[in-house]
Amino acid sequence: MKYLGLIPLFLLAGCQSTSTFCEKEPESNLCNQKTYHYNTDQALKEFETKKSKKAFALGKTEDGWEFYGYSEGYRSKKKASKRALEECQKRLDKHGSKNKCEVIL
Repeated sequence: MKYLGLIPLFLLAGCQSTSTFCEKEPESNLCNQKTYHYNTDQALKEFETKKSKKAFALGKTEDGWEFYGYSEGYRSKKKASKRALEECQKRLDKHGSKNKCEVIL
């Protein structure tokens, strides 16, 4: 019984976190926070206050618009990422852009 506390450690040791787009492509235009619009910057500040499993997706259009989606409170980072991408892509598609959103955080 005294070793039951070690089981979660063994389970977590095999888990790998999924890299974000900005970890894979740090030079991308989507990853340059200095160029973010005011609304995106404000959403990122709010997102940073969230504590649970979360994800932030961003997409930019050809004509300079930015669209984002974020999620929090999911059981896994993968599920949070999926939801953030869906929210972002829905907004980007509504604008008529063919670009894709990427999970940046």
